[in-house]
Amino acid sequence: MADKLSFKNEDLVELGKVDGDVEIRNCRTLAPAEGDTIIITGTLQIIDELDIDGSLQCGKLESKSRDQITVGGNLTIEKSADIPRGSLVVRGDANAREIRVGGSFKVEGNLECVAAKAGGSIKVMGDAKAQRLTGGGSVKIEGNVDVERVSGGGSVGIYGKIQAEEFDAGGSGKAVRGFIKKVSVGGSFKAEESIEIEDLDVGGTAKVGPGSKVSTVDIGGTFKAEGEFEFGEINVGGTVKISGDAVGRTIDVGGTVKTEGNLEVTEGLTVGGTVDVGGNLKSDGKIKVGGTVRAEGRIDTFRIIVGGEIQAEYIKATDGFRIGKKSDVRGFVESNEILIRERARTDSLYGNDIRIEERARVGSVYGKTIYIERDVIVEGEVLYTDSLESEDGVTFREEPKKVDQLPPPEKLSNKSRGSRDVPRPRPPKPPE
Repeated sequence: MADKLSFKNEDLVELGKVDGDVEIRNCRTLAPAEGDTIIITGTLQIIDELDIDGSLQCGKLESKSRDQITVGGNLTIEKSADIPRGSLVVRGDANAREIRVGGSFKVEGNLECVAAKAGGSIKVMGDAKAQRLTGGGSVKIEGNVDVERVSGGGSVGIYGKIQAEEFDAGGSGKAVRGFIKKVSVGGSFKAEESIEIEDLDVGGTAKVGPGSKVSTVDIGGTFKAEGEFEFGEINVGGTVKISGDAVGRTIDVGGTVKTEGNLEVTEGLTVGGTVDVGGNLKSDGKIKVGGTVRAEGRIDTFRIIVGGEIQAEYIKATDGFRIGKKSDVRGFVESNEILIRERARTDSLYGNDIRIEERARVGSVYGKTIYIERDVIVEGEVLYTDSLESEDGVTFREEPKKVDQLPPPEKLSNKSRGSRDVPRPRPPKPPE
């Protein structure tokens, strides 16, 4: 093996293949002696700024200066590139086991490595394949990405297809399509097209494209899904907006849930504020809403508890239906047990066990056992099979009738629509 070669204070250094180490100090340009590639089997140590005119292959690349190293072609390193204070620019492809850069790292072609870390930014114009990509400031990949973990202290943007185990950004994150196992972003995250994510954890806002699937959505502020959306669990502090049909397991939202299509959950729906569904609302578990529920179609659930208003074509809760005081129910209600709190207003009710508290105003009532507290106004007919009890001051527009069997609820729902003699206008939908 040759001795170590050293060059100092030269405008141009030309090298072919060197079996050994090379030191370049305060030189302007390093160029191939012939062809387009310099080959150094050992370590290339660079001091001060250097432009490499062509491609470079070496065992290791080292630089301790704050200056920039520019490789005009491809960069191939057998072991590692270690530039703890400066920056590195590669005009072609970059391939190495490890790349550590204190400043910024830019690759205009493709990047393949085990790990790349930059104190500033990482930018790749082509594809990137690595176990770890870490930028203290930002990470931006224009092409496809296949990584175990990509992270940026500020922002991470992937503009091709992504395949990643972990996606971390202190500020904002952006992707287009692909699969990510876990997303952790402090500020905002956006996926423009269909993406599959197992765990989406964002402190601020998040948005995914049409046809996306997310197993767990955990958002501090607002979550939006364009088009059809499939999910496992949604936990959002503020607002959920879905512009198509949505199917999932459970929803727990502090503020508002709005869908332009149908909404179906297999376990339950808990919302502190408003639920506004552009189609049918279905839950195999419980629906619990502190404010208002509106559905353009039907509501079908196991149990529903609403503090404010309910509006739907038909409301069916197989186990129980309960509303808060002064609530307003627009739609035929069918349930095993029905509780209407005081001063509430409803359309017609159909169930086995119905209790209507004082000063409420209801449409028709169809039940097995019915109990009506004082000063209630019943605007439609009353049919019961077992018992009817009413306190003082109850007003019946029609004389109650005991029957052997109640008619089917579907038949009565059309008949009972608009049965209240002093109807109030339906509450307006919230602004977009």
